Amino acid sequence: MTKNELIAAIADETGKSKTDVSTILASLASTVAKTLKAGDEVVIGGIGKLKADKREARTARNPSTGATIQVAAKTVAKFKVAKDLADAVA
Repeated sequence: MTKNELIAAIADETGKSKTDVSTILASLASTVAKTLKAGDEVVIGGIGKLKADKREARTARNPSTGATIQVAAKTVAKFKVAKDLADAVA
């Protein structure tokens, strides 16, 4: 499902306009990004939990050339699926 398909489906189900739903989804994305950047986690009931996690610097290998490279430490977003959603999909 694409973003536009998601917006249309939510608009049909809620009776809201596609513009309103699009604005809400954009706001959700920016709010989640700000919250994760602040080091907090976001829990969306029935869907899952997002949290920021730090990856340490490491040595990796380029698969094409076999050369060793250094990968810098970075912060990544991790998502854990809620049990209800996992059970519904299974």
